[in-house]
Amino acid sequence: MAMRDKVNIKCPDCGQNIEVEQWTAVNGDKNPQQKLKILKGTLFSFKCKKCGRDNVVGYPMLYSDPKENYMIWLVFDDEEVSHVTDYFKKSKNEFNENGENVDPECRQRIVRDSHRLREKIMIFDSGFDDKIIEIAKLAYAQSAQRQIGDDRIAAAFFSSEDGENRIEMYTESGGALVSKLSKEIYDRLEDMYGGKASYAEDRVYAIDDVWALNLLRAAQR
Repeated sequence: MAMRDKVNIKCPDCGQNIEVEQWTAVNGDKNPQQKLKILKGTLFSFKCKKCGRDNVVGYPMLYSDPKENYMIWLVFDDEEVSHVTDYFKKSKNEFNENGENVDPECRQRIVRDSHRLREKIMIFDSGFDDKIIEIAKLAYAQSAQRQIGDDRIAAAFFSSEDGENRIEMYTESGGALVSKLSKEIYDRLEDMYGGKASYAEDRVYAIDDVWALNLLRAAQR
């Protein structure tokens, strides 16, 4: 199921009122065009017809894929995180806000920006466990940091294109590094941390680098 609203937004440059579509709920299985826009990074962008400026607008969205059995909420503040967390806890064996039954085994996640939404979709669609991917991203980032020296790595993302799975890393100065995700390394991390990470399915919905760091610190105690 896809749900959309039309809203008026002012261009930050020229002040022109622009009517844009906001997709508050997207079912990736039933609406592949909108899913593709998320993956290409264009769903949240619009161009001002008056001055030509490219703009990005952020708003809460529920992305779901019943076929792959996962749901992802895109939210932007702590109050929304709290609301969605309560919703996820109550949604097991119940109907969600779109009238769809929620499987008790459904993977439910919260992300805080559209880049992380895109990443989660690619992780799940590629058949990976996002908990292990978050640990792998830390391992790749630490290895890359030793090679590049003072230019600190600011962010790391999983990506998949043409069957190749990668870890993309971006430095504070704007540099980029890309490493192919090794299945051997992924399997080794899954063997090491899969059991320790399993608790996240029931108690934690924001699976990110902070979550991974906390897990690794707990495992080292």
